[in-house]
Amino acid sequence: MPMTLPRLGTQVWVLLAGVLFTHLGTYMLLPYLSIIFSTEKGLSLARVGLVLGAGSVAYLSGSLAGGFIADRLGKKTTMIAGLLMRAAGLALFIWMGSWIALFVTNLLAGVGSGLYMPGAKAGIASSVTEGNKTTAFSYRGIAANIGVTVGPLLGTFLHNQSSASLFAGAAFVYLGLAVAHVFLLTKDCVGANCPEAPKTKFSDMFTDRPFLVFSFATIFVWALFTQFSLALPLRAQQIQAAHNIGMIWTITSIVLIATQSTATKLFTKYLHPLSAMALGMLILGVALGTVAFSHSFWHLLASAILFTIGEMLIMPTSDAIVSDLSRPETISAYFGVASFVFGAGEALGNIGGGRLMQVAVDRDFLAMPWILYAVVGIVLAVAYFFMSHWAPLAKPLAPVLEESVGTGRLVGKKKKQRT
Repeated sequence: MPMTLPRLGTQVWVLLAGVLFTHLGTYMLLPYLSIIFSTEKGLSLARVGLVLGAGSVAYLSGSLAGGFIADRLGKKTTMIAGLLMRAAGLALFIWMGSWIALFVTNLLAGVGSGLYMPGAKAGIASSVTEGNKTTAFSYRGIAANIGVTVGPLLGTFLHNQSSASLFAGAAFVYLGLAVAHVFLLTKDCVGANCPEAPKTKFSDMFTDRPFLVFSFATIFVWALFTQFSLALPLRAQQIQAAHNIGMIWTITSIVLIATQSTATKLFTKYLHPLSAMALGMLILGVALGTVAFSHSFWHLLASAILFTIGEMLIMPTSDAIVSDLSRPETISAYFGVASFVFGAGEALGNIGGGRLMQVAVDRDFLAMPWILYAVVGIVLAVAYFFMSHWAPLAKPLAPVLEESVGTGRLVGKKKKQRT
């Protein structure tokens, strides 16, 4: 029986295409940026780190600002501005030579990327029905992984021509996407006459206790996620399996692309969103814990696939939860904070994970980080389980069973958003 795509609407498919191409543009560059900066631009390793770090900090700042700006000026306008800034920054890398110039240029590119993301997620959430939110965000994960898979292949081809070709190609992706958004996205309603004009102060979001509790917990979720790209390659090196490490990314991306939609349909049908987060974190923690016992590439691959199953439960659910906790008039700001939380967790994971791996080597206890990651994953699973029984957070997310008119069947429907 042929697979049928959900009816998500043209706006959502345009935004999903945006997710695909922004990830493609990012992962075209990611494997080569540090190499180009150090060998062609002549930067020391310390200054390479400063330049790359500037992009991360700029992304955090841009995503936080982008959410607030999108709710005031419109998601479409903010996203297009972000794409154009990103394109300009990547194109300028061709001519910039000093580390200061590269630092400032990467700030521009990072802010542009940050401005785009909250509006894109908010646009997806705002353009689908309540019952399709998690499905739409699961397709967002699929689109992202297609970009992650294809991006490095295209980047390798362009880098073999020249670094200028690589930067120009990536800039063209973002410029083309900006033009497509101009013509294919409808302008969202902003201003005093809009039904969803801001009726609350943005500061109210920072007194939204359920959202703050959920956001605090997810910092540690994203810190654990980071270990997949940071610590897993280091473990592969320890067991002499580093030469095949790239295959793990390819295989797990294919697994996610092939199974995410089916997995989402199953867990959204039977699980409360916070219960899905709890189960996902349990699987994620166990997956990271099993790395401690790995002695070959195949062991690592099995752990990575188990990790991907947890990812399929967590990623679309967390985005849907942010959407359901927000108000329509401040949805972009909520996603801006969520993007900031993601970046903060990533920073924590990189700093803490690197330190833990070093301590493990110094003490000749290589299993230590992975055991700790498993414990943290299980603790987070327990925390989400208790959150699913905490009414202020669980009630706005809980499905309500109501009788389907004319059929006598009970169907699930999300509770109305808070007012």
